[in-house]
Amino acid sequence: MILLKNIYKAWDGTPVLNNISLDIEEGKIFCLVGMSGSGKSVTTKLILGLEKQDSGQVIIDGKDTSGFSEVQWRETLGKFGVVFQNAALFSSLNVFENIGIRLLEEKRKPKPVIREMVADSLVKVGLKPEIMNKYPDELSGGMRKRVGIARAIIHKPKYLIYDEPTTGLDPVNANLIDKLILDIDLEEAGITSIVITHDFHTVAKLNSHIVMIHDHRIYFSGTTSAFMNSQDGVIRTFLSR
Repeated sequence: MILLKNIYKAWDGTPVLNNISLDIEEGKIFCLVGMSGSGKSVTTKLILGLEKQDSGQVIIDGKDTSGFSEVQWRETLGKFGVVFQNAALFSSLNVFENIGIRLLEEKRKPKPVIREMVADSLVKVGLKPEIMNKYPDELSGGMRKRVGIARAIIHKPKYLIYDEPTTGLDPVNANLIDKLILDIDLEEAGITSIVITHDFHTVAKLNSHIVMIHDHRIYFSGTTSAFMNSQDGVIRTFLSR
């Protein structure tokens, strides 16, 4: 479980997050939504230790991360898989190297074993293992996104963070990614998915718990149905964009 308690974060005295509290339950899909610049990405950076809050607590699996050492952070981050916006693949590496990069650097497993793991991850995201020798610029945008997901799930993470997973994709590929998120949630027992998005189509399809950040605070927390049917002006503006 991930808990954020009374998080305050400011840049140059300007609040980015103001008294944010979240309870991310295990084994579920959790959508964090809001307009661009609302603080969604900062929230995930705090969870991953890439930013430090000015006050409040980030608690992961019962442990307050505030005083974590480098070793403790390394152990904790091993529980996470991250799907970066625009996939963030290394252009100089082929698909095999991109997906297996951490395993290849650790050198704890033989290369043939890593190749099997990469192939398995590709199949899970609906791609053929034959593309392992291709480079990112030889792939479509949708394929690159799926390779990014394969890289995130190869280590069988407990927590999977998707940062704007459908950004830059056409409707067909966006629908494929939404379905893939649901499929992975069903197939990988116990995984907790955190989806950061401003795509209301994704919000509707995932049918998850939704938290909306607006004006640096929690503006809404509840079900997809309550969110989509809300007559609140701010929420209607978000849904109409």
